[in-house]
Formats: sequence, C-alpha cells, structure tokens
Amino acid sequence: MAADPSGPRPPATTAATRLLVVLGHPVGHSLSPTLHSAAIAAAGHDAVYLAVDVPPEQITAAIAGLRTLGFLGANVTIPHKHAALDAADEATEEARFIGAANTLFWEGERLVADNTDAAGLRGVLADDCGLRPGDPVTIVGSGGAARAAAVACGRLGAATSVHARRPDAAEAIADLAVRAGGVVPSNTDPRVVINATPLGRHGEPLPNPFMGLGPGRVALDLNYGTPSPFLTSAREAGGRAVDGVGMLVGQAEAAFARWFGARPPAGVMAAALPR
Repeated sequence: MAADPSGPRPPATTAATRLLVVLGHPVGHSLSPTLHSAAIAAAGHDAVYLAVDVPPEQITAAIAGLRTLGFLGANVTIPHKHAALDAADEATEEARFIGAANTLFWEGERLVADNTDAAGLRGVLADDCGLRPGDPVTIVGSGGAARAAAVACGRLGAATSVHARRPDAAEAIADLAVRAGGVVPSNTDPRVVINATPLGRHGEPLPNPFMGLGPGRVALDLNYGTPSPFLTSAREAGGRAVDGVGMLVGQAEAAFARWFGARPPAGVMAAALPR
C-alpha cells in the first residue's frame, strides 16, 4: 500500500542540519534517539540525533571526531562518562564535582563536559521513591552513574552506603554523597537500593542481599527496558520497583537545554516513550 501523502512527514535533512549523538557501548538499547528526535521535531530545530556504539579504546578518537565533523553536541553513556570528562576542553562545576560527564556542548570553540544525571535523578528519588532526609540508601556500583546517584542522594539528605567490588571506590563514592549534603549511615539496612551497574540488562541478578526487597523498601534500577530480575524480585516480594525511565527523561531534558538554549516543550519526551 502506498504511503498516505497527507500524513506527517519527517523534516527534510539539508546541508545546514546539525548533528547530535549518544556514544556508548553497547548503545543499541538506547531510547535517547527516540526522546531527542521527538523534542527536536516539536521545537522545530533543524537537527538529527544518532546513536553510535564506540568501544572503550576508541572513545577519545570518537570525541575528537565530534570536533572534526562539527557536531552540535553529544550524550555519553556507559562506559564512557569518565573518558568524556577527560577529553573535553573544560567542565561545568557539576561535572567536576560528580567526576563524570554525560553531556558535551560548545561554548564558543571550547568543548564543555556537563553532567545532567544527578539533576535528572533527584526528582525520581523524591517523587517515585519517596526518599526522605536520613533514609538509608545503598548504591550498587562505582561508575559515573553511581557517582551521580550519590550526589542526588546526598542533596536529599540521605544516609548513603555503597556496594562495589573495590572498597576504595565504594568509600570515595560514599564520601561524595556526604559532601553533597548527605549524612553518614548508622546502619547498612537500606530502605532504597539503587542499581547503578549494567547488571540486569541480560538477565543477571544483583548480589543476594539486594534481591527480593519487601514491603516498605524500594528497588531503583537506573537501567530501563525489560524489567530486570532485581526489579521483578522486589515487585514479587511486595516492595516498590522503579526503573530508570524517569532519570532518562530528566537528564535528557537538561542536556537538550545545553544544546538549544531552552528545554524541550513540556511532556514531549515522556510522551515519546514506548508504551
């Protein structure tokens, strides 16, 4: 059947069209192109947003390519958030404090690294997880997502502990939460557990202490898509299960503002999410 010529058409791509990209490894699951494409169209910008899988050993070259090809900006996701911070010409105060970057944008000729993850997560913690000052929280992981989660928890006054393979990394992230305004935990029995690792994307469980969180407890997985065993086990045990979609939208709206000077029309990104 021929396409309906009266239906909606994508905007024409021209020589003036600006390019945006998310760099990750893997990145095929990313919803960022869906969200940003919807926002770009709604705001009437002449831009295209792509997803590119970049192995860790090639991320520095990929960011150099953004300069060469004149990209308007970029998002970076696992496992490139530390490398993006190092590759930029300068960084915002937020990116320096968190120690990782998820957004690259231009100020004149200088490529600037920013981090919009903590801001995007704060509303999820307060509204979806009901996090209150003094609540015990455990973050699982030690990468850029864990650092952003620690800052978001600290700014809400939580008592944050960290579970990671390297004790020194766990200690550094727990200290970051305190420096962001949190308190030192008096116990390690969390009301909220945050998975800030890729575990679960391929059906892997978290370590046993964090599976099956029951009534009054919250499992927050910063991943999104197919429910992970971590979230499924919490839901089956009577706990609250929250995925990473809220953070995805929050950080994306803030990144969009870095590139275009204003946030996207309200609700456009959330409405673009697959149902």
